Amino acid sequence: SMSWPKGLERVSVVPEIFALELEGADSLNRQLLVDFDTHAGDPDICRSHYFGGRCENVYVPPSKVPAIRRVLDAAIAAAAAILDTAPESLRAGFWFNEMGLGHTTTLHTHDDDDELLSAAYYIRVPPASGDFIARNGSGRIQIAPRAGQMLLFRPDMPHEVAVNQSGERRLSVGINVGPADSSSRGNGSA
Repeated sequence: SMSWPKGLERVSVVPEIFALELEGADSLNRQLLVDFDTHAGDPDICRSHYFGGRCENVYVPPSKVPAIRRVLDAAIAAAAAILDTAPESLRAGFWFNEMGLGHTTTLHTHDDDDELLSAAYYIRVPPASGDFIARNGSGRIQIAPRAGQMLLFRPDMPHEVAVNQSGERRLSVGINVGPADSSSRGNGSA
């Protein structure tokens, strides 16, 4: 079976959620923040999912955020272990989610295409800037994410982000992992 990446652990059984801490995340996150800020206003940046006065998804081409490769590689390695498949058989697409004061991310799933596993990676998460909330039937699981942490979960698991009450911005990356041989566009796939 697949090698289990160092630092990958199951943090919830129902619904099943995994967490992975990325090593050297401080410098990685600084670079991602700089690249995002440099390019978020570029004319070719695609924004979608307009709710509550903001676009929840910001698609930045991978060439403009080269450091994202480390995050996507980590997501693919973790997904390969969780799904018990070869990393070479998987590919990952991504988008940024920037939340300011009072912003929330509405309840949603990621299972609209051929996704096999979804993830969220946290670049900047000030205290009280929004917990990750997973729904399971009538129950819910609330996780306070940390910068440098990745949460991985089934694409059909409904989830949302609580209101950012921190007065500072929160920045995360949404990731979908799907089959490498898929012809679908994915989500800003790299």
